[in-house]
Amino acid sequence: MASPGSPKLEDKLGCCICLEMFATPVTAPCGHSFCEKCISSHWDQEGQWPVGQHGYTCPECRKSFPERPQLGKNVQLDSLVEVVRLGQLRGPGPQKDAVACERRCPRHGRPLELYCKTEKQFICCVCTVKTCQNHQKVLLEEERKIKEENLKDTLEKTEKTEKEIKEEIQKLEKQTAGVKDSSETLKSGVLQKFAQLTEALKEWQRKVLERIETEQAAVLSQVQESWDQLQHQQAAVNEHNKKARELLACTDDMAFLEEFLFLPALGNLEFPPALEFDLAGIVDSITKFFNELSRVCHEALSNSLDQEVADTESSVEAKAVLVRAAQCLPENELRIRLLKDHRNLTFDPATANKYLQLSDQYRKAKHTQGFHSTLPNDPQKFEPWQILCAQQFTQGSNYWEVKLSGQSVIVGVAYKRIPRKKWAGRTFTIGLDKLSWGLHVQEDCYLAYHSGDFMKIKKPLCKLIGVKLDYDQGVLSFYGIEDHMKLLHSFHAIFTEPLCPIFWLCEGTAVTLCQKSQGQVVADGMLPGSQAVAGAVEQPGDGQVALDD
Repeated sequence: MASPGSPKLEDKLGCCICLEMFATPVTAPCGHSFCEKCISSHWDQEGQWPVGQHGYTCPECRKSFPERPQLGKNVQLDSLVEVVRLGQLRGPGPQKDAVACERRCPRHGRPLELYCKTEKQFICCVCTVKTCQNHQKVLLEEERKIKEENLKDTLEKTEKTEKEIKEEIQKLEKQTAGVKDSSETLKSGVLQKFAQLTEALKEWQRKVLERIETEQAAVLSQVQESWDQLQHQQAAVNEHNKKARELLACTDDMAFLEEFLFLPALGNLEFPPALEFDLAGIVDSITKFFNELSRVCHEALSNSLDQEVADTESSVEAKAVLVRAAQCLPENELRIRLLKDHRNLTFDPATANKYLQLSDQYRKAKHTQGFHSTLPNDPQKFEPWQILCAQQFTQGSNYWEVKLSGQSVIVGVAYKRIPRKKWAGRTFTIGLDKLSWGLHVQEDCYLAYHSGDFMKIKKPLCKLIGVKLDYDQGVLSFYGIEDHMKLLHSFHAIFTEPLCPIFWLCEGTAVTLCQKSQGQVVADGMLPGSQAVAGAVEQPGDGQVALDD
């Protein structure tokens, strides 16, 4: 219990500016002490006086200082104030009435019986007619009841918010795992693509991987920001709820109201916006990059070889010899390697357009004028003049060859779910979407189709076409086969579904699937010039693959 002289001591420990007990007491050069905040505010106002009236004075003795004094904390006085305050807060027992008797007004020494809502502090009956005469005043019990109801409402809302924050954090955890998994899958595909390229493309590999890492880092950075925001909000809500529960358990009205002022404010709790990590744009741009780079490299190599031949020999005869040496023999060796992965194909009659006629055990398809299939319609049949093969490929290196009776044929591959319906204004759908890739053999050129885009290829037309599908590496290549083997075009992609060979036949054209039997690749009516290719290949008896007319 405070001693009889304690009110007088409290008066001595009061600041003459705010009339309250010192808060961080400091001492002016004249010897008078004030709250640091009070005297600083007082001198801030004096510092704004007009020129000629500038000066700093002591609010207690009015002594003037030409320069603003440097203040230092009065440690002994601060310690004394702390001791007096601790003495006021302590009570002899748990009884509320006894504690209330201990709480007295520091100005007037009377019991604190009311709460000033204007000043947000406890007051005595003398304060009501002096310092708080025009303020809003209520009983302690009434103010606690109001605050208690508000606190209960807030607690109910924040508990709901706490649950929602936990759910959002779980979503972010799943999204983080999904982003990382998707990124790793994409990086794996990119690494497989760059494995085909030469040492000169390593810089490009680094840049593409760096882009993916940057995209991933950007999204994960946003995820981390959302994570940090939710963690911060959760910590604030947890701290608020903890304090709220402690206050609700408090039986002392004064302590409740006192501590209520220090309840942490929640502020504006907003959930971060949902994040998306879309890889489609990255995959498309990388696929276009691979296709364009492959085309440029192939053209550059061809032009370089032609220029080298022109610079080395000026005679036509010498040029012919070098071209034959440079193109024929290596291309023949390439075909030998490709034929090791040859696959025998057959057409799937269930997918054949009603105007396509199949023969030779489903190895030949012909678009004959006047022919119309009498078989019942099947939902797998194409409305355009198209047909799929029965075989499908999901891995490894695969190669097949087809013989064309003429131009206006499309050779390609497609996912099995390629649409069967016609497109308005189009006679074929191969290469018009992201589900198929095709090489259109026209009268004067080739057109490479994919995703609605096409590339014109000006190279000699061939009626024997080789197709190499390296599923794991994501490469689809078309070769023209005559006296030599010429790469026509390569698609670079990341395949995600089983692929089937697919064909489109204009009226009057036919496609024959070449078959490999007993070490030979046989196509009915092989073109002249196959002998020249066969001449560079060892006989079947030596374990090699030969061509047969």
